[in-house]
Amino acid sequence: MKKPVIVCIDDEPDVLESLKIELRKAVGDRCTVETAEGGIDALELLTDLQADDCEIALVVSDYIMPDIKGDELLRIIHERSPNTLKIMLTGQADLDAVGNAIKYAKLYRYIPKPWHTEDLKLTVVEAVHSYLQDQKLADEVIKGREANEKLRIANEELLAKENRLKQFLAALPVGVSVYNRDGSIAYINHAAEELLVADTTLVDANLASNVEQLIANAQFYDSNRDQLYLPENFPVVRALQGESVKVNEVEISQYGLIVTLEISAKPIFDSSGNIAYAIAVIQDISQRKELEKFLANYQRTLEAEIVERTEQLQKAALAAEAANRAKSTFLANMSHELRTPLNAILGFAQVIEPSPNLTAEDRENLRIIHRSGEHLLTLINQALDLAKIEAGRMGLFPTNFDLYGLLDELQEMFQLRAQKQELELFFQRSADVPQYVRADEVKLRQVLINLLSNAIKFTQIGGVYVRVRGKIPGGSATNSVDDTTERTQQEKENLSASENLTDSDSETSASAEIPPTGDRSNSGKPPEKTNLNLADSLLLEFEIEDTGVGIDPAELENLFQAFVQTESGQKAQQGTGLGLTIGRQFVRLMGGDITVESQLDRGTIFRFEIAVKVVDSVAISAPKTEREVIGVELDSPECRILIVDDREDNRQLLVKMLSPLGFLVQVARNGIEAVEIWENWQPHLILMDLRMPVMDGYEATIEIRAKIQQREEEQPADSRMDIPNPEFPIPKIIALTASTIEERRSFALLVGCDDFIRKPFRKTDIFELLHKHLGVNYVYSDLISSDPTSDRNAISEFNSIAFFGSVPRMPAEWVANMRQAIRSADFDLIAATIEEIRSNFPEFARILQSNLDNFDYPAILNLIAESERSNTGVRVDAKIFSISSKMLN
Repeated sequence: MKKPVIVCIDDEPDVLESLKIELRKAVGDRCTVETAEGGIDALELLTDLQADDCEIALVVSDYIMPDIKGDELLRIIHERSPNTLKIMLTGQADLDAVGNAIKYAKLYRYIPKPWHTEDLKLTVVEAVHSYLQDQKLADEVIKGREANEKLRIANEELLAKENRLKQFLAALPVGVSVYNRDGSIAYINHAAEELLVADTTLVDANLASNVEQLIANAQFYDSNRDQLYLPENFPVVRALQGESVKVNEVEISQYGLIVTLEISAKPIFDSSGNIAYAIAVIQDISQRKELEKFLANYQRTLEAEIVERTEQLQKAALAAEAANRAKSTFLANMSHELRTPLNAILGFAQVIEPSPNLTAEDRENLRIIHRSGEHLLTLINQALDLAKIEAGRMGLFPTNFDLYGLLDELQEMFQLRAQKQELELFFQRSADVPQYVRADEVKLRQVLINLLSNAIKFTQIGGVYVRVRGKIPGGSATNSVDDTTERTQQEKENLSASENLTDSDSETSASAEIPPTGDRSNSGKPPEKTNLNLADSLLLEFEIEDTGVGIDPAELENLFQAFVQTESGQKAQQGTGLGLTIGRQFVRLMGGDITVESQLDRGTIFRFEIAVKVVDSVAISAPKTEREVIGVELDSPECRILIVDDREDNRQLLVKMLSPLGFLVQVARNGIEAVEIWENWQPHLILMDLRMPVMDGYEATIEIRAKIQQREEEQPADSRMDIPNPEFPIPKIIALTASTIEERRSFALLVGCDDFIRKPFRKTDIFELLHKHLGVNYVYSDLISSDPTSDRNAISEFNSIAFFGSVPRMPAEWVANMRQAIRSADFDLIAATIEEIRSNFPEFARILQSNLDNFDYPAILNLIAESERSNTGVRVDAKIFSISSKMLN
C-alpha cells in the first residue's frame, strides 16, 4: 500500500528545502514529502500523484507566489482532492485571503512566517493524524454501508426463498407441518389442513395451535393396536424427543369415511445439535391400503393357482420324464434285441467268408448279408444317436487324422455308385486345406457320407461336386479352390458369363447350374500350400452340390426335422429321415452349422463349417490294415478262454472264431455257470455278456473278483509274491453287450471288468483285445506267398497249422528218428516221436501232429530241416511252413 503524500509549495527554493527537511523530521516514514516551486508546478504534481492513485494527505502552501495566489491554489486543490487537508504559510496575507481559503478550500490551519519549528511540526503531525483517522472512519463507513447492503440483499433473497419454499410446500399433494420445540405449530400447508380435518372440528393453524390440541381434536386411531393414539406415541411427539418415525396405520374419521394416513416425522437440529423443530409429512394412503389388500388377496389366489399349476407341471414333468425313460429304455432294449441277432449275422458272415470252398455266388451272397446287416446297424445307430442328442449326452471325440486320406477314401467309396448312375463325382480342395488336422473324424465322416449318399441318390443327370476350403476364424477364405485345370466343354457351354469363375476367385458360385469342376479329384500335382502353423485354429468349409431333383422351398423349413422326409425322399422309400437331423447336430457340436440352397429340377447345395486344429504328420497314427488272422505264433502261451452268453448263436460264433486258432475254449450260459467253470478251469480270459438270466455279467464279475481277493487274503503273508501263479491266473474279464448306454460301460469297468466291447463286433475287435490283454501275436494271411496253381485245400490246411515264431532246434538223434519214421511211413512211430517233444515244445508238436493228421509228410520234413538250420529263438518267415505236399511236389 502506498504512503500518504505531503506536498510543499513555495516559490523560494531555500524556503522549500527547509520546509521539506522539517516535515520529514516531523512525520518520519509515515508519509512521503513532495515539493513544487509555484502553483502551476503544484497542480501538475497533483495531477501526476492522482494518476498514480496516491493519497494526498496534506498540502502546505505559501500565499505570495508569482503565478497563482495561495488562496486560489488551495481552492483549486480542494476541488480536485476535497479530503486533502490544507495549511497556508505566509507573512503578508490579509484577512480576506484567509477567509477565502477557509471558505472555499476548507483551510485546516494558518501559520504565519516566519514559523516556529515546533509549532509547524505539531500542526503537521496533527493534520496527518487527523487525515488518517478521517480516512479510516470513512473506510469503515463504506464497509458498513456495503455490509448493510449485502445484508439487505441476503434478507431479500432469504425472504424470496422462504416464499418460494412456502409456495412449493403449499403446492405439494402431501401434507407438511412444522412444529417448534415447545410443540407449537410453526407452519402447516393447505394439504395438511385438509388431511387433518375430522368430523368433530376443523383443525387449522388458528384452531389448533400445538400438537396436543391437534391430537385431541383429530382423535387419531391406531389400527394396529385397535385403540386411540396415545399422545406420547404420536409421531410428532416422538420426533420432538429426537426420534425419526414413520407409521402407516393412523386412521381418522372424515365425513363419515375412515381415512388411513401415513405420517413421517423427523427432528431438525440447530448448529449446536439441539432440537429446534420437528417436521411431519402426511399422506392419504387409503387407496394404497385398499390396493394392498386387493393385491394380497390376489397374491393368495395366485399362489394357490401356482401351487396347483406347479403340481400339474410336476406331474406332467414326471410323466414326461417317465415317457422319456420309457423311450430310452425302449431304444436301449430294442438296440440290444436288434444288435444281438445282428452280432450273429455279421459274425458268422465273417467266419464263413475266408472259407476256400465258397463259390463266387456264395461270396456275393455273403457280401449282401454283410452289407444289409451293416445298413441295419446304421439305422439302429441313427436312432440311438438322435436319442443321445435329445438327452444332451452326445459329445465330441477329436483325434488327429489325415483329411486328404478321408476325402480320397470317400471319393473311392462313392465313385462306383456314381459311375453306375452315369454321374460325375468330383472332389476339390483349396490350397489352404491342411492335410493333417485334429477334429472328430467319425462324426465328420458320418456327415459327409450322409450328404454324399443323398446327393447321389437324388441325382439322375449331371454330377455331384464336393469342395473344401480353409477359412481363418472370423475371416474369409484364405485361398481359392484349386480350379486351374481346364473345364470340360460341356461345362463351358452350360455356364453363363456371370457364373464363370476365374482362377483367382475365392468363392464358388452357388447359383451355377453346373458348378465349375475341372479336375476335382485333386490328381496330379497338388496345389501350392499356404503356410499354416501347427496347432493353428482353422475353419473348414465343406460344400456338397448336386444337379439333382432339388427341394421344394416349402419343404426347406422342415428339412432338418427328425423323421421328416421330402417328397423326393418319400418316393425313394429309403432312409429314416434322421440323417440330416443328426448331421446338423454333429456339425453344431464341431463348431458350425449346415445351410442349404435348392431349386427344383436344378439341384441342391449343402454347406457347413467345422473348427479344426492343424497338426503334424507325426501325430497321425498309421492306419490299421485289416488282415485275415490264420494262426498264432508258435511260442505263444496256452490260452484258456471262457465264453459266457445266454444265446447259443453268440457262443457258437465266438467258439468258431477262436477254436481254429488253437485257443482252448469253454462256454457258460449264465453267471452261475461262469463262476463255477472259472473256479474249476481257471481261464486266462473271460468274454462276459452283461445281460443274462439267472445271474447277469455284473454279478458274475463281482463274485469272481471277490473270490480272487479272498483267495489272496487267505494266503500267508510271507508267501504272497508279486509274481503271478500260473495255476491260478487272474483272469482278464471283457464285457460284451449289445447296449449302447454309456453308463453300462462305466459300471462294467467299475465292478471289475478290464475292457468293454459292443455287439455286433468284428473278428479283429476280438483279436485285438486278446493281443492287448494276453499278449497274443498272430500270423496273417498276407504273409503267405500264394501260388495261383496251388491247391485251395493246401492253403486251407495251412490256415489251421501256420504259425509265425521261433523254430526250436531239435536234437540230431530225434531228427534222425523222425526222418526214419517218415521214410518207413509208420504212422504210429511218427506219432510216438512227436509225443517225445510235446512236453518241452507243445506248440511245435501241435503243428507236426496237425500235418501228420493230414498226411502231409513233406511239410513235416520241411519243418525238421528248418529245425536243423535254426537256433532256438530265431524268428523264421511263416511262409516256409505253408508248403503243402502238393506244393513240395
